[in-house]
Amino acid sequence: MAKGKSTMRSPARRSGQKMVTADGLDQPISLELCKRLNRFYEALILLSSLMQACSRNGQQPNKAPSDVSESGDNYRMTQECLMNKLAQLCDNRRGGDTVTAVAIIQLPDCLVYAFASNQRSPKEIEGAETFLLDLFKYLSQTSASSSDFMEDATSKPASYILKKILAFNHERVQCYRIGLVQRLTQCIEDCDRRGSVHEKSSQDDEALVRAAADLRQSLIYHSIVDRGKLGRFDESPHWAELQHFIGRLVSYLRATQTIFVARRRHPELFDIDSIKIKFIASSRPLPNPMNAFQAGLDPLQRQTVRSANDLIPRMTGDAGMIETYRQYADELQVCKLDELIATQCCKSNPRGFRPIVHSEVLLLDWLRKQFAEDMHSIPFYEGNKYIGCSKPTCRLCEYYFAAHSSGVRVRSPHRNVYRNWAVPDVLVEGESSRDKNKMIDAVLVKVREDALTALREKVCVRKRFDSNTYSSMPTCQSLTGISVTLDDLSSRIGGLSISSHAHPRVYPSVVKSIQVSSNVEDTCSVADHGEDGGSDDESGGVLVFSGRNRRP
Repeated sequence: MAKGKSTMRSPARRSGQKMVTADGLDQPISLELCKRLNRFYEALILLSSLMQACSRNGQQPNKAPSDVSESGDNYRMTQECLMNKLAQLCDNRRGGDTVTAVAIIQLPDCLVYAFASNQRSPKEIEGAETFLLDLFKYLSQTSASSSDFMEDATSKPASYILKKILAFNHERVQCYRIGLVQRLTQCIEDCDRRGSVHEKSSQDDEALVRAAADLRQSLIYHSIVDRGKLGRFDESPHWAELQHFIGRLVSYLRATQTIFVARRRHPELFDIDSIKIKFIASSRPLPNPMNAFQAGLDPLQRQTVRSANDLIPRMTGDAGMIETYRQYADELQVCKLDELIATQCCKSNPRGFRPIVHSEVLLLDWLRKQFAEDMHSIPFYEGNKYIGCSKPTCRLCEYYFAAHSSGVRVRSPHRNVYRNWAVPDVLVEGESSRDKNKMIDAVLVKVREDALTALREKVCVRKRFDSNTYSSMPTCQSLTGISVTLDDLSSRIGGLSISSHAHPRVYPSVVKSIQVSSNVEDTCSVADHGEDGGSDDESGGVLVFSGRNRRP
C-alpha cells in the first residue's frame, strides 16, 4: 500500500455498493443513496413550484391551526410559551438563517437550555449565548417576589429586559420599521415622507414597539385588520403587511411580559447557578440536489433543467395517472409552472438551493444522540417532550416529527414548504443509516401525495406570512380615523408625516382597560410556531393576554 494513503473506507464501499461522485460533495456516495436523494428532491421541487404556481392561480389564504386556551396555571403551557418566546428572541435576523429551536433538559446537577439554529456561524452562536446569559443573570438577580410589578410593561425591570431584547434584535426591528413606513405610505395616499428611517438607533426601538402596542389596543386596529383581509383577495397587500409589521413589533413587548410571568410561576427555570446554555452547531448545507444527485444517471439522461412532464413520472408508476397529471400540469403552464421548476434547478439561482437541517430537527437529532442512546430516553424537564421554536413548524418538519419514534411535540404547522430542507446526517451510510433512510422515505411519501393533490386541485395550502394575523371581529371605522391613529404612530417613528386633507380629523376612542388582539399569539397558544425568506411569526404563546379568537 502506498505510504500516506488512508485505509479508511465508507460503510457503503465496504459493503460492495457501487459508488458515484456527486457534484459538490467531498466524497463519493453510494448509488442507492444518490437515487434516494434524487427522488426526494425532485418531488420536493415539484411541490415547491406548485405552491408558487397555485398561489398565482387564485389561492385562498389559509389560517394556520393553533391550540388556543386560557393561561390559568397550566404548568406545561407556561413552560412552552416561555420556550417559544426565548427561541423568538434568538431569531434576530430575517431570512430564515437564525430560526431557532430550544429544549429544556433536566440533568442531575443542572438544567440545560439546548438551542439550535438553521444557519448560525460560531461567532453568531457566541453572541446569542452571551445575550441569553445576560438575560438570565439579570432575571436571577432580581427578586421574583416582585414579579407582579415587573410584569407591568412600564416597570423598570421590564424596560431593562425589553431594551436588551431589542438591542440584540436591532437588525430585525429595523426591517420592521422600514417595512412599516413603506406600508404606511401605501395605506395613506397623502403620506409625506421627510427624512430617512434607515438610520434609527436601537434607542428608538423601544418607543416604536410601545407605539405599536398602543395602536394594537385601539379600536382602529380592527379596521386595519379588516382592510388587511380584503387586501389578500384584491391583490392590495399593504394593509395586511401593515398589520403584520405592527404585530411583529408588539411581539417583543409580549415576550418581555411572558418572561416575567414564567419567572414568577417557575423561578427554578431562571436560577443562573443551576442552568447552562448550550447552542448546537448548525448543519453544513448540501450542494444543489437537482444537479448533484443526477450522478447516478447515465450522462445522456442527465438534465440541467427539468419540467413538470419530466418530474411527474417520478411521482407514480401508473401510466394512466402519469397521463392525467401531465394534463393537469399543462393547465398550470399559464402560471409558469415549468419556469418555476427551471429556476429552482438552475445553479445560478440567486436565492440558492442549498438544503440544510432545520433547527427543530437538528435539535431533536442532537438530543437523541446525546441522551437516548445511553439513557434510553431524553431527560426533558418535568418529562415535557416538547421542542419550542421561533417559528411555526414547516410542512416537512411536521412530517418528520410525525414519523419519528421519539414522540416529541413541536409547534403547530403553518404548512409552508421550503426546498432547503434535509434530514440529519443525510450523507451518512451503513448500518446506522437505516433509520435515516426510513425518515427520508416517510417524508417523501407525504411530499408526493401533496404534489399530486396540488396538481389535481390547483390549490396549495400555504401562508404568505408564517404568522397568525387574522381577526374575527369586523368593525366599521373610516379611513379618517385610521389616518389619525397612524399619524400618532408615525410621529413616534420620526421623519414621517401622515395627514388626511380630504376628511376632517375624527379622533377614535382608545380602549385602555383591555387588551385587543387579532392574533392567536395574544391568546395563550402553546403549540403555534416560520419564514419563507422574509416572513415572520407572531405567535408562540402568550401567558398574560386573552385574545378574541377563542374556541367555544
